[in-house]
Amino acid sequence: MKKIALTLIGVLVLACGEKKSNQKMVTVDQEEGTHELAYSGAKRDAEFRNAEVAQVYDDYNALKIALVNTDAEAAQTLAQKLVISIEAVEVEAGLMKAAEAIANSENINEQRAQFENLTAGVKTLVEENITSGTLYYQYCPMAFEGKGAYWIANEKKVFNPYFGDVMLNCGTVDSEIN
Repeated sequence: MKKIALTLIGVLVLACGEKKSNQKMVTVDQEEGTHELAYSGAKRDAEFRNAEVAQVYDDYNALKIALVNTDAEAAQTLAQKLVISIEAVEVEAGLMKAAEAIANSENINEQRAQFENLTAGVKTLVEENITSGTLYYQYCPMAFEGKGAYWIANEKKVFNPYFGDVMLNCGTVDSEIN
């Protein structure tokens, strides 16, 4: 049985084309203290029509980083901040509902499930409001038991918010948003 489990893990890693990297740990100072993170995100080069949309995207990206780092507490706090940012922008109700669900959950798996819904709304918002630069619409075919799921990133290199360090680089760039 152990052999089958190890074989399955090997197949999953190969299916995603994941290559383990020796990432430097980055220390990030948050309001509640200092956390060691494996991934701290890349700087956004995309620009938006207004500061409110930029803030929604930046808060979405910060939430994505917390999910990549499998930090449910930070994800919950950042989703609460995102809810406030979303209130300043006209968006579909589903976007607010997904952000609130993450803000009200302490469970990383529930947060990740809602993040998929959140991404759909944020994608529409950024596509309608991006004025320059590029964002990357990324996809993991292994998420949610093979159903697959998308997210938006500032960089081409994949850092998977649905699996975190289990399959950190599982996924591909599906398209560019510019």
